[in-house]
Amino acid sequence: MSTLLASLAGLAIAGCMGTAGGGDADASARDRRVRAFIEQARAATERYRDRATAIADGYHLIGEDFPGMGEHWVNAGLLFGGKHDVEHPEFLTYVDLGGAPRLLGVAYGLPLLEGEEPPEWPTGREAWHAHSRSLDDETLLPRHHASDHWSQGPRLAMLHAWIWLENPEGLFAPDNWAIPFLRLGLASPTKGGTDAGKALSLLSGAGDYLARAVPLAVAPTAIDTPTLRAAVARARANAQAVAGTRSDPVLSAAELAELGAAWREMWRMIDAALPADATERLRFLAFR
Repeated sequence: MSTLLASLAGLAIAGCMGTAGGGDADASARDRRVRAFIEQARAATERYRDRATAIADGYHLIGEDFPGMGEHWVNAGLLFGGKHDVEHPEFLTYVDLGGAPRLLGVAYGLPLLEGEEPPEWPTGREAWHAHSRSLDDETLLPRHHASDHWSQGPRLAMLHAWIWLENPEGLFAPDNWAIPFLRLGLASPTKGGTDAGKALSLLSGAGDYLARAVPLAVAPTAIDTPTLRAAVARARANAQAVAGTRSDPVLSAAELAELGAAWREMWRMIDAALPADATERLRFLAFR
């Protein structure tokens, strides 16, 4: 097992297992299942590091390039084929790096009817999240990653697995904030870089995402657009000052803290310009 593979397995266990009921025996069994899952998924999707191969096999782009997810490429035949297995993920996630696609991970999609729940496979039902609208709309909505609405009509359950780009928040976390670091040619910290990654995403188009997500979450009339733009512009300028032109790809702890502070200050500015009920809605925004 490679160092990266071992690291991913460890992240999956730490980020998604918690304290498993039944003690060490249950934890060890889940550890083995996750390791086997990673090995099998990587072996099956190695060929899709060449996106032309994925396209030839029936994958096509759906939705947009999201700041913490990248692009989703779906295989509709697999999604509605009635089968579900680790070697045939319904989705692949890519990011474009200077015109060259980079495979980040896979995602499994499972159509559910009202009252149905996602499986415990491979690490627990709580790792799955649901979509009932378009991928674009769902990703912008405040409770995109909530998993407490499985009985509310037909849904598409999804499980992300970041098997080709280490995710500091866990192998199965929906968002991967190592992506903004990758886009800029920077080294992602193994922990403590989530807010820094979000701030860095403003250097690669995330400001446009925010300009759509915030009004959708609170109603367009509740937000002062110039204030929103000013808050985003200020945070972006701070991110540019820290990570703009540099030869060292490793950000210091102080620089990561500065980026995180800029991100949180941006949200304080946005919150201050909103009514209290709108601020409460924004508290649940996935991109917060």
